[in-house]
Amino acid sequence: MKVTILGSGGSAVSEKRACPCVAVDDTNLFDLGPGALRNLMTAHLETDKFSRIFISHTHADHISDLIPFLWAVQIGGRQKPLEICGPRGFKETFRNLLQGTSTPNDFFKFPLTLSELDFGETKGNVRTCRTSHTIPTLAFRIESDGRSFCYAADTIYCPAVVELSRNVDLLLHDATFLEDQLPIAELTYHSTARMAGRAAKEANAKRLVLFHIPPPNERREGEFYSAAKHEYGDEVTVAKDMAAFSF
Repeated sequence: MKVTILGSGGSAVSEKRACPCVAVDDTNLFDLGPGALRNLMTAHLETDKFSRIFISHTHADHISDLIPFLWAVQIGGRQKPLEICGPRGFKETFRNLLQGTSTPNDFFKFPLTLSELDFGETKGNVRTCRTSHTIPTLAFRIESDGRSFCYAADTIYCPAVVELSRNVDLLLHDATFLEDQLPIAELTYHSTARMAGRAAKEANAKRLVLFHIPPPNERREGEFYSAAKHEYGDEVTVAKDMAAFSF
């Protein structure tokens, strides 16, 4: 399994980080935040290979490059089918995005399917659960060839995410804040690095990658690593754009 982080930031784009986007085996995309499409092109990933896009929730920093991605593949001559899966209510949001971007109803010539997933639903080799966030949000676990990856999108510490990521090979977990920022973490339902470490420890995850690092906290990367390591152990990485993990 190969996991490529195309957007490791959160809330806003910075010089160092695009907003959330992850490619798995170059065939599945998870979220498409602003800046992710540029990184996808820079990584020379073949857009025609992607057959599924999973959207965790409809906050702008997770979906703003979705319509630009679809425009790009249409202009590139895509003919292969593409399925986009999101939480309940996603279809209405998608229609609003098309309308808001003046995308013609017949613009996409390739087969495009929209699916809404219930929390806990399985889609092929992808399992889901609901995270603890301010709006309905999906976490995803994908398994292939005996390997497993869990993408815990925006969430504060969440027992359901711990269970979904049980014994996973790689856990990519929200780590937006540090402990001295706990009040804002609790207000916005985002994890601290320490919470992410706790979740990985309880799940017995083999490796933890911290992501959703907002621009004001980029200067504190060392503190993120130390806080998560204190809870979890040595196998911690602070995500960076274009980082790839093969296992």
